[in-house]
Amino acid sequence: MSIISHKEIRKSWFDFFSSKSHKILPSSSLIPDNPTLLLTGAGMVQFVPYFLGLKEPDFKRAVTIQKCARVGGKDSDLENIGRTTRHHSFFEMLGNFSFGDYFKADAIPWAWNYVTKVLCLPEEKLIVSVFEGDKITPFDNEAYEIWKKAGLPDSKIRKLPRKEVFWGPPGPTGPCGPCSEIYFDRGPEFKDPDERFLEIWNLVFMQLEKDEDGNFKPLAKKNIDTGAGLERIALILQNKPNTFETDLLRPILDAVCEVTKTPYRKNDKSDLSLKIITDHIRCISFLIADGVRPSNLGRGYVLRMLIRRAARFGYLLGIKEPFLYKLTDSVRKNYEDIYPELNKQDILSNTVKQEEKKFSETIERGLIYLDNLLAKPGNIISGEEAFDLYSTYGFPVELTIDIGKEKNKKVDLETFEAAKEKHSEVSSQDMFLVKLTDKKIYGDLLKESGPTKFLGYTDEKCEAKVLAIINSKGEKTNVLKEGESGELILDQTVFYAESGGQVGDTGEMNCRGMPWHAYVNDTQKHEGLYSHIVKVKSGEIKTGDKVNCEIDSAKRTRIRHHHSVTHLMHSALRKVFGETLQQAGSEVNHEKTRFDFTLDRGAKPDEIEKIEDMVNDWIQKKLPVEIKEMSFNDAIKTGALAFFGDKYGDFVRVIKMGNEKELASVELCGGTHVKNTGEIGSFKITHENSIAAGTRRIEAVAGETVKEYLEKKKTEDEAKALKEEQRKAKESIAKEQALQNIEKLKKQENNIEKLTNGVNLFIPRSDDYGQEAIKVFIENKIKSDVNLVIIIADVITDVGIKFFIGVTKDLIQKGLKAKDLVNKIAEVCGGRGGGRDDFAQAGGKDVSKIKEALELGKKIVAEFKN
Repeated sequence: MSIISHKEIRKSWFDFFSSKSHKILPSSSLIPDNPTLLLTGAGMVQFVPYFLGLKEPDFKRAVTIQKCARVGGKDSDLENIGRTTRHHSFFEMLGNFSFGDYFKADAIPWAWNYVTKVLCLPEEKLIVSVFEGDKITPFDNEAYEIWKKAGLPDSKIRKLPRKEVFWGPPGPTGPCGPCSEIYFDRGPEFKDPDERFLEIWNLVFMQLEKDEDGNFKPLAKKNIDTGAGLERIALILQNKPNTFETDLLRPILDAVCEVTKTPYRKNDKSDLSLKIITDHIRCISFLIADGVRPSNLGRGYVLRMLIRRAARFGYLLGIKEPFLYKLTDSVRKNYEDIYPELNKQDILSNTVKQEEKKFSETIERGLIYLDNLLAKPGNIISGEEAFDLYSTYGFPVELTIDIGKEKNKKVDLETFEAAKEKHSEVSSQDMFLVKLTDKKIYGDLLKESGPTKFLGYTDEKCEAKVLAIINSKGEKTNVLKEGESGELILDQTVFYAESGGQVGDTGEMNCRGMPWHAYVNDTQKHEGLYSHIVKVKSGEIKTGDKVNCEIDSAKRTRIRHHHSVTHLMHSALRKVFGETLQQAGSEVNHEKTRFDFTLDRGAKPDEIEKIEDMVNDWIQKKLPVEIKEMSFNDAIKTGALAFFGDKYGDFVRVIKMGNEKELASVELCGGTHVKNTGEIGSFKITHENSIAAGTRRIEAVAGETVKEYLEKKKTEDEAKALKEEQRKAKESIAKEQALQNIEKLKKQENNIEKLTNGVNLFIPRSDDYGQEAIKVFIENKIKSDVNLVIIIADVITDVGIKFFIGVTKDLIQKGLKAKDLVNKIAEVCGGRGGGRDDFAQAGGKDVSKIKEALELGKKIVAEFKN
């Protein structure tokens, strides 16, 4: 067996399958284009629309090497990382796919040929599996016979049950089928069967479809979906004891050892920490490169958890300061020639450093709190306590589970989830499960009628035919009546469907010569199928009817202004903050544009001004806007900005703003735009703020919306100024009133009574003096005098009474305290209070008992032994 590098494995994979007419496709982002998924966890994710029949591919065969992450949910490998020789949070999956083309008769021999002839794995070390069959689905005899034909004896073909070798359906219904797996026997020195017989490749044969009645029927078009583990193949070919010592991870592991000053193979405990840090920093770097930022929800939570978990294992190695950020460069160096999106070192390291700093502020106190929990009797950490660790000290529950295991304690996850739910946090449980059934109705409609023809780039009105109607329950129907809501599928449309950050169009539909009228409240797209969300105002509409469509032209104009100005703003941002700045999200509607971007600090006022000036300058120059369709590769050659993680077809629209003298922006975009920048009119940034570590958000307005914004702001500013004037006036009056009331109290000072015990007692007449005046009077008096007690009853009309007590320092030292005295007095009037030893206050309800309360106060002070 020859030693082979991971780059050679990659090349051999692509060479082999491209020779079998497979189209080589790049890895899709770790952020999947699928709302049911948290992260991309398999090679087939980018092909879901093809497997569902939602979209016809331009190719029948494909080959990829896909970036994958499995962290959180039921498919997570988190607990095994570093403890086994093969598990990771991030890994690469080699895949070959067939969409209704070849099937088992080709897939199996090719797989066998690749592992034995290309990788040169010894046949005697290889074992395969087939589905043994059950009451629902018969034995996969077809695969069994093909393996035998390839030369494998019966003893090398394992027959395994459904839970081992049957894929899907991923939901209650949908495509599914048996699998065949290839295993490599690493030898009897590996006592764990899963470690000895290492699964290296899984061939999924999508040949069945489960319907709503639970029946399994043959698929009209059978598909192939395979996945082989790059790390596992490298482990075998490079003859390493674990994947961390392959050339995929060893350079990163060496960097971890250097930064932590901990040698590898020193002992099992430190090796575990080194491996976990190595694994996590790789996954962390790829997540950030694909646009994920730390937060408390979804993907952001996964990233935050990984950073904090890795930091904690660094803590076990004695590293108390942030250190992970220093390791991102080792990931970049090892992978950037394969994944150029990693070539953004500042963003990678700064995002990790900020998150490390946040956690370093609470980790020590959190560990002390957790130690106290672990010291309690019993072997369960309550969910409420685990959530408290999470919400107060930033400890992800996965970290609490890790540490608890070290002390043989479990976290009560059921009560943790209940506590989390109470705080409205979103769980990421099972977000790696690919749901292929949610959009089946649209897939069926797409097969029946084909994609919707979009006329909206040039027209605002059109006539169209109703091809299908979906009611508010998501079911196909033939009619929508007055007052009902639903979706209309048309043969063609002028309504832009939400995509690329631009909201869907709204407008109206009617039928010529018929009393039918409907409002279009939104437009959505399911692959090439446009769905018009309508509410019927009058009449009824049926499948097959002809309708007149008209978008809300005024809204579309404003959306167009906002979308075009977003391109200019993006360009200006990159000129001000540097070319490493990346788009992290956007929303364009008729009211404003919102643009999220990567930056590890806030924008300064002069930078905001510079961006505004640059964009307005481009607007004033009335630069031409040129829109061209071309191949994706040609578009990239022109310098057009494409965003990693966005989906692009073979042909794309390129929006160029500028001329030979000045080029303002070139981007790939499917949205609606102005014909020249002068149409935009003007531009104003309204907000700039942080939405996550390393991610900022700008909101802005353009065109007529600028005028409306400025008028609204002027009105708000004037109202604010008026309110401030009124506040100051009230404050001035209140201050004047307080001064007058202080004078009222001072004029009564000659009524201070010297009691027989030598204490001076001042009880002015009861009145509405106001809290501020009383407080100032008492605090000044007890500072300047000695041997003095002040008791003031402040009568507040229609509210009740408040007692205020002041006691000088010398009397406090002898045991007389204001806070004790005020409660005894207030109890007479049905109240209580509190405060300091020298100043206290209490409320009371019964005004009729003021005299009785004050007499009690005098009695207590008189009886005090001075």
